[in-house]
Amino acid sequence: MKRLFALAILSSMLIPATIAVEPVIQESTISVDASANSDIEPDTLKVKFYVENSGTNLADIKAKNDKIVNSAINEIKKKLNSDESVKTIAFRVNNIYSYKDKIRIFQKYEVVNGFEVKLKELSKTSEIIKLAMDNGVKRVDNLNFYIENTENPCNELMKKATTIAKNRATIVATSAGAAIGRPKTISPYCSLNSNYVSRKLYANAMVKSSMDGMASESEAVESIEPGTISVKAGVNMTYYLK
Repeated sequence: MKRLFALAILSSMLIPATIAVEPVIQESTISVDASANSDIEPDTLKVKFYVENSGTNLADIKAKNDKIVNSAINEIKKKLNSDESVKTIAFRVNNIYSYKDKIRIFQKYEVVNGFEVKLKELSKTSEIIKLAMDNGVKRVDNLNFYIENTENPCNELMKKATTIAKNRATIVATSAGAAIGRPKTISPYCSLNSNYVSRKLYANAMVKSSMDGMASESEAVESIEPGTISVKAGVNMTYYLK
């Protein structure tokens, strides 16, 4: 009797168990892209000024540069508001050589001083440039007009792009006999293009009389316009379908 009972237990252990496996349901999704752009007036300018002189007496050249730079900066500072600034960006001393029969011969020193002005009141652009030139600055570089705080324009355009993307997803899903659910992924972006008005603007090329068929200094300076900044925002969204 005990043997039969043991065999019955062993037989029951050998019967394979049935395990229920839930089917894997692939959730349907829809992906859409949308973008929005706008041209916005810049609110900030950074302009770089350089003073370059050369000669054989380093102390004299440096003193000449310092006099021009200090004079220009002092006059410019009188025109700046509390949210505007001026700072030194360069000071270099280069030794200039010539070569004869493979022998290096010293010719002169070249001293370069540079400073940068940040403006918020863009209507003063021409005035500041002319002021620097009137005080002996001969080189104006990289007039960079831009938007200092990009948060607001980017946020507005990303909001607009998101609305467009949702509408597109709704239209496509409805046409296919479905409806959109909650978003699965959201990938936003925003980019702005700075507006460089001029790569290099040399005062010595601008200070020409109108008799020579060239624009006068004041006319050349006043012709500078900030233009607009191109701002583009977009979003890539994937929605679940239901």
